[in-house]
Amino acid sequence: MTLSPARRRPAFGPQLSAAIMLVPAVGLCAVFILIPAIMAVAGSFFDFGITSPHWTFVGLGNYARAAADPVFWVALRNNMIIVVGSVVLQVGFGTILAAILDRGLPHGATIFRTIIFAPMVVSSVAVALIWLIILDPNIGSLNALVKAIHLVPPAQGWLGDPRISIWMVLVIACWQYTGFMMVLVLAGLQGIPKELYEAAALDGARGLKAFRYITLPSIRNVLIVAVLITTIGGFKVFDLVYATTQGGPANATQVLGTYTYLQAFTLGNMGYADAISTVLLVIAVILGWLQLKISRRA
Repeated sequence: MTLSPARRRPAFGPQLSAAIMLVPAVGLCAVFILIPAIMAVAGSFFDFGITSPHWTFVGLGNYARAAADPVFWVALRNNMIIVVGSVVLQVGFGTILAAILDRGLPHGATIFRTIIFAPMVVSSVAVALIWLIILDPNIGSLNALVKAIHLVPPAQGWLGDPRISIWMVLVIACWQYTGFMMVLVLAGLQGIPKELYEAAALDGARGLKAFRYITLPSIRNVLIVAVLITTIGGFKVFDLVYATTQGGPANATQVLGTYTYLQAFTLGNMGYADAISTVLLVIAVILGWLQLKISRRA
């Protein structure tokens, strides 16, 4: 009996083919993610400049410097403000908008979904430029609106006042990314069987009661993933802050990403910048691990 070519094929053939196809992606990740991350962690134990050929070993000195650096803690606090605010606003408003589009709008839901999601596909730099015009103290439409309702806008400008600048950055971030949260939650809502709502309606659970006792428990895993994605994005934020305020005024909007950039490429403290980026890397790895674990459980 002669075996066909398909039967003579080695059992490891599909696995080997899959491994070969993964080589380019793994290689790119290694070159642009893994190797730079290892170099950043190693560099955090040295004191050196961006063009310096000599590295001085300082051990945990850069981390001790970060612990004693008030600007580092301001940057970390600002990251926490953006994370908490983004979770509350982006996931909260995104869930409400998704529920309205799923059950409250019988017509035109696609148009509204597209309009709300549109800021997400715009680059963060373009979004920053749009909002810089809106928030401009001389020609900005927000100042005109505030004056029209007989209120006084901030004398230093919306992004120039250290007391409110980080909150304005948070508003800009939420404006851009709430649409993504809406689409993510909407996908979960559309997977809920309609029979559950019909059975609940027979028991008198409609409207907010149905949302509380049926919708929220049914999309629990989706909301957890949305919170984790938003949290990771809040810690990794850089481009939006840099394009709007560059960490100012007086470090009021400084975040870990912009502070790393400042230390590395403006002040030339590469070792210290590596230490800050390592702290950020550890936070991102922990959050990424949580996201992966919860996604698998879901």
